[in-house]
Amino acid sequence: MSAIGRMACSISHDMRHSLTAIYANAEFLERHDMWASARADLVLEIHEAVLAMTERLDSLLQFGCSGRNSPLVRMCVSLVAEKAVAAVRFHPDGRNVSITVDGLPPAEANIDAMNLQSAIYNLLLNACQAATHSTEVPEVKVCLAEVDERIYVTILDNGPGIPASVRRTLFDPFVTAGKPNGTGLGLTLARRIAEDHGGGVHLVESNPGKTVFTLSLPRNRSLASGDPRNGRAGVGICGNESADSS
Repeated sequence: MSAIGRMACSISHDMRHSLTAIYANAEFLERHDMWASARADLVLEIHEAVLAMTERLDSLLQFGCSGRNSPLVRMCVSLVAEKAVAAVRFHPDGRNVSITVDGLPPAEANIDAMNLQSAIYNLLLNACQAATHSTEVPEVKVCLAEVDERIYVTILDNGPGIPASVRRTLFDPFVTAGKPNGTGLGLTLARRIAEDHGGGVHLVESNPGKTVFTLSLPRNRSLASGDPRNGRAGVGICGNESADSS
C-alpha cells in the first residue's frame, strides 16, 4: 500500500506540473504581439508536456496488465533495436545525446516485437537521461551479441552511475534514481517483458562514467522451459561477461 501511495503522489505531482505548463503556454499563445519563433517554442513545450503525460499513463497501463497478449513471431532482433533507437532520438531527453549503434548482427528470435521494442526503448531512455548528467559529452552505446543460444542487447551510458542506495531495489516498481519526473516503472517493465520472453534485464556494471545494462533473451523460446536461471548471468558490452550486479 505504501508503494501505491508513493505512486499516486508522484503521478499527481507530475501530471499537475505538466498540466500547469500546458495551461500557461496556451494562455501565452493567445497574445497577438508574439513572434512566430516564440509561438513555435510554446507549441513545442506543450507537445513535450503532452508526450510526458502520455508516457506516464502508458507505463501505468502496461504495468497493470499481466501477461503477454501478442503471439511470438520469428523476427530479427536488430530491427526491433533500431526502431527503439530511432524513437528515443526523437524524445526530448534523447535529442542532445550521441547514440552510437555498433554493427548489429541479423540475429533472429521468437519475440513479441512491440513489447520488446518497448523494453529496449525504456532502457535506452534511462541511459540517455543518465548521460545528460555526464561531465563529458553525453553518450550512449548500443550493441547486440549472440552467445550460444542467447541474444544480448547491451546499453552503455557515460552518466554518473546509479546510487548504491537504490541498486538492490532498482527493478522494483516506482523506484527512481533521483529523477525529477517519471513513474519509476521503466526498468520494471523492461525486466518483465524480457522475462516473458524467457530472458532478463540486468545491471552489469555501474560506476561514474560507465553504466551497463543488458537485456537477454533466448533465440528459441523453448529454452525458457529449462533451467530457471536461463538468462540470469549478465554479459557486458559487446559480449564481455560479468556477474549480475542488481
